[in-house]
Amino acid sequence: MNPKLSRRVIARAVAAKLLEEPTRRSHWVKVVAAYLVEQNRVEEIDLVVNDIAHELYAQSGHLLVDVTSAHHLSDTIREELKDSLKTATHASRVELSEHINKDLLGGLIARTPSGIMDVSVRSQLKQLGSLA
Repeated sequence: MNPKLSRRVIARAVAAKLLEEPTRRSHWVKVVAAYLVEQNRVEEIDLVVNDIAHELYAQSGHLLVDVTSAHHLSDTIREELKDSLKTATHASRVELSEHINKDLLGGLIARTPSGIMDVSVRSQLKQLGSLA
């Protein structure tokens, strides 16, 4: 019996192969698909593809960040956020996917594959409320 490999292990291995052998991309996609079918894990395909995409970015020095804010980010805030994330993660390039959520009131929430930075007004108010 083969042990079940984690999605992250699969993603790391496939991303490395895709970067090492770009001309064999379809081969590696077929290998992953066959593995998921063989292991009865087809329902995880979307998650595995997402993990592989994040690994491809990470292994090539890129970071994808999902940013939710109450208002559109100014160019200055956008660049400061990118610079902070580059410093914190050692990424050579940071790409932001921006979303608006008026319920935040102010501030932002930045989600990376490895963590969340929540500097929203809502989060700060909750922290203050827990002190009382």
